[in-house]
Amino acid sequence: MSFKKKSRIIASIMLIVAIAFFVFAVTHPTASFPWSNTITYFIYAVYMVIMVLLFVAPHKKGK
Repeated sequence: MSFKKKSRIIASIMLIVAIAFFVFAVTHPTASFPWSNTITYFIYAVYMVIMVLLFVAPHKKGK
């Protein structure tokens, strides 16, 4: 399996997990994490950056 295909599969799974988490968060507004919002937002940002990179990486042309 090529890197391109693996990257897209992993990014797609990450997107599905993110959507499922969002749905859970919307339906359970009293749930929370045991740490501050700053840490939570940092985790969200890192997750999104990795997911976007996995979607974009296969479209870059190699030298």
